[in-house]
Amino acid sequence: MTDILISHDSQLIVATVLGAFHGLNPAMGWLFAVFLAVQRNDAKVLFIAIIPIAVGQILGDGVVIIVQTAARFHFPLHYVHLFISSFIILYGLFRLFRYYRHFKWSGGLKVGYGQLILWSFLASSTHGSGLLFAPFILSAERLTDLIPIWVVHELGMLTSMVIIATLVYYAGMTKFRKCIINFELIWALLLITVGLILFVMSGDISGGHKHNH
Repeated sequence: MTDILISHDSQLIVATVLGAFHGLNPAMGWLFAVFLAVQRNDAKVLFIAIIPIAVGQILGDGVVIIVQTAARFHFPLHYVHLFISSFIILYGLFRLFRYYRHFKWSGGLKVGYGQLILWSFLASSTHGSGLLFAPFILSAERLTDLIPIWVVHELGMLTSMVIIATLVYYAGMTKFRKCIINFELIWALLLITVGLILFVMSGDISGGHKHNH
């Protein structure tokens, strides 16, 4: 099963798709951008607002990714693999039973750009997007292998976010509500699936093995 993660090209494709899917989720903040653009009747505001949202997203993912990467290159790989896969499964189960709830913002939809960064950071870090980097982190031979994967993930997220926000802005929220799907439920199931796959793959890794960097 580890062969799936060997090809660098396939990793880039998967990371891009995951980023694109993550960006479609309204909980990631693009609804704020749509609201601000509608409120000010200016489409340019939409694209400007996406920037702080993307910054918060990158920071939120970055914290989780850095913690996993530090563990990956400083502790025995087998134990790190078991711990991360188990954590992802448990977190996925937690989100599965609470899929109807997500991080709540008490300030309403009228926010400033600084608040957009904070919202996106909190939403991203609690949503578990960075956890889906675990397969790439655990299979990496060098730290530098992860940089392009992280970049394409964030670009995929930003691209899909801009596209869906633009469509909703011009089509209107009424039409959008008819097409909405439960991203939280899908995301919880995705976390559990990735965690289970990683848990099975951990059996292919010899205990106590650790790569140098």
